[in-house]
Amino acid sequence: MRQRMISRRRMLQGALAATATIPLLNSELARGQETTAPKRFVVFYTPNGTMESQWMPTGTETNFTLSPLLQPLSPFKSKIIPLRGVNMNVVVNSNVGSEHARGIGGLLTGRALLKGNFKSFMSTNAGWSSGISLDQHLANKLQPNTLFRSLELGVQVRDAEVRGRLSYAGPDQPVPPREDPYDTFQQLFGASVPDQGQDPGGSTALDRLRAQRRTVFDILREDIADVRPRIGKEDRLKLDAHMQSIRDIEARLAGGGSSTGGGGTPTTSCQAPALGDRIDLSKDDNMPAIGKLQMDMMAAALACDLTRIATIQWSYAESEHLYPFLGLTENHHAISHQWNAAGDEKYKKIHTWLAEQLAYLLGKLDSYAEGDRTLLDNTVVLWVTEIGESRQHALTNIPFLLAGSAGGVFRTGRFVDYLANGGSARQHNDLLVTIANAMGTDDKTFGDPQYSTGPLPSLT
Repeated sequence: MRQRMISRRRMLQGALAATATIPLLNSELARGQETTAPKRFVVFYTPNGTMESQWMPTGTETNFTLSPLLQPLSPFKSKIIPLRGVNMNVVVNSNVGSEHARGIGGLLTGRALLKGNFKSFMSTNAGWSSGISLDQHLANKLQPNTLFRSLELGVQVRDAEVRGRLSYAGPDQPVPPREDPYDTFQQLFGASVPDQGQDPGGSTALDRLRAQRRTVFDILREDIADVRPRIGKEDRLKLDAHMQSIRDIEARLAGGGSSTGGGGTPTTSCQAPALGDRIDLSKDDNMPAIGKLQMDMMAAALACDLTRIATIQWSYAESEHLYPFLGLTENHHAISHQWNAAGDEKYKKIHTWLAEQLAYLLGKLDSYAEGDRTLLDNTVVLWVTEIGESRQHALTNIPFLLAGSAGGVFRTGRFVDYLANGGSARQHNDLLVTIANAMGTDDKTFGDPQYSTGPLPSLT
């Protein structure tokens, strides 16, 4: 008798179809899979620049100490590359938009803003960016064989103008991020989350919910039971980890309940969520919970090969977000311009917390094994913000940081300081082309060619 295989098409029939498109399995029983793990590109954006003295590491290239604001990344020191001496000259001399608007518009495009009528910090002439962003360029050029060519997520972005857009499909073509984790879950994993207006008390709604929330374990349990004993230990661990990750997200979205074991029968907590069960996306206090959901789904989407290119945007450029969960009452932008010790401490609280969120995402990616590497190792994560020193609105010495090696391309565990020993600053356009090449393109420049001369040295 022919042994049963789990085909991609069969998997896609499940209610959590995306969970099962697991090309990370290297067993021959999983058909049509790649022999090596794919490379991924992730952008992690946080707003309002930094305090240079508290962000830049100290020491030499290979013997460096992480700065106070980077301490949350200590567990990943061997897998990161903080950069010093990278400027965004492509937007420095522009008179279109504020520094915040110019910064976010040029971050991934390497181009200046078009003229428009958006307001941005004492400027009223800002338009959209004049070029395609790196994430969309990679999606177009590499044509990854994934269900989603790219994934754009947001965490309480709220601004629908230039300050709130990081990704661009082309000149004057912003790509809005998905800010609703319920929408993200439904799009990625296909398990419907009931609308807020549904009757939580009716038996029909409950029956519908149970039918909608069948997992791949329910639909394909016979296939999985047949195949699982015949794949390697590493593949079984991957399969179990991917499935459990999605089930955990599903349970939290439904109000905190947990799923059952292999049988997949809904537990008593599987009921139509009431308004209270959903996260209120408008409350600043819920930023940590929203962000965690979005990061969990991003990591799962990358692990399941639903996408290989993803961005996550926290708030917006020039953010006036409040952080009550950190004990702060003033908004982020106002705090970033307080020239005193009290302001410094408040600013450090915010940016240490943001670094902790990046550390959480890196930990999620690093938890997925891919041969002798991890998902993080096969990814390049670019941490960006729209300005450098926040109190000066600087567009020079931007605090860029890379994490992961893109499958061994980048030499991580180093502090690359282009200003060391009398060195000269480099352009961020060349950082973008370096990443593009690491992902597999043959690009010679990226963005405005006047500010791009080729890949940066000392990274690969």
